[in-house]
Amino acid sequence: MAEWTGLARRGPAAGFATVFPEGLHEIWDDTGFGRSDGIDDAGFIGALIETLAGDGTVRSDHTILVGFSNGATFVEHLARHGVVTTRGIVLVAGTSRVVSGATAVQPAQESAVLCIAGTADPNVPYRGGRASGLPGWIARRRTRRWLLRAEGRESLAPEATCTAWAQANGCGPEPVVDVLAANAGDMPVERLTWSAPGRLPVVLYRVVGGGHGWPGGPQYVPRLLIGRISKTFDATGIALDFAGSLIGGPEKIQHS
Repeated sequence: MAEWTGLARRGPAAGFATVFPEGLHEIWDDTGFGRSDGIDDAGFIGALIETLAGDGTVRSDHTILVGFSNGATFVEHLARHGVVTTRGIVLVAGTSRVVSGATAVQPAQESAVLCIAGTADPNVPYRGGRASGLPGWIARRRTRRWLLRAEGRESLAPEATCTAWAQANGCGPEPVVDVLAANAGDMPVERLTWSAPGRLPVVLYRVVGGGHGWPGGPQYVPRLLIGRISKTFDATGIALDFAGSLIGGPEKIQHS
């Protein structure tokens, strides 16, 4: 994450302390049913935030959780179930698990949400559902080995996840849709915004034709496996702008 996103460098430059916890065996418990090795992922993140707040490294009321893929569904689960109090969450190439949404249809807290999703992502299908291809098989194998329950791990569609958060935040039911100027040779991007005066917003960037990766980051495996990663859409910059806007309160939120 530190290398792909540039957040280790760009985060502090924008005034943020950035921390990169590592998931044991490359998987987070993103449904809350526990791990076969007995590790408490949610408790670890909560203790980490508490420790950093206690020594003055971070302000707990300014905590913004950022996740990619399984990290994104883990972040969404923590926020949806109120395990960690957040000012905002950033979900890239990941939304929420069906079972997590079913056990907390209404998120337990208000939280600003930024979601970035590719419409051709084989791992997190834009319509929702089961991951496909070799990466999906690898993920299911890892799940069966390290998590106690493998069922209910289909992904919810990005718009379904965002709509649930918009309702929790008191935003309008229908998003405003903007088509962003496309960079030459790259994929078009559409922005959907759910908002209301004085309320925390929900924003979805829909990368048309995008695959399973961090936009602006590397094409880490061939397109055949994960789809195409946008080279020019700066997901890191968007995330930092979003996070920065939250510090001043919902009434000062703007989007570039």
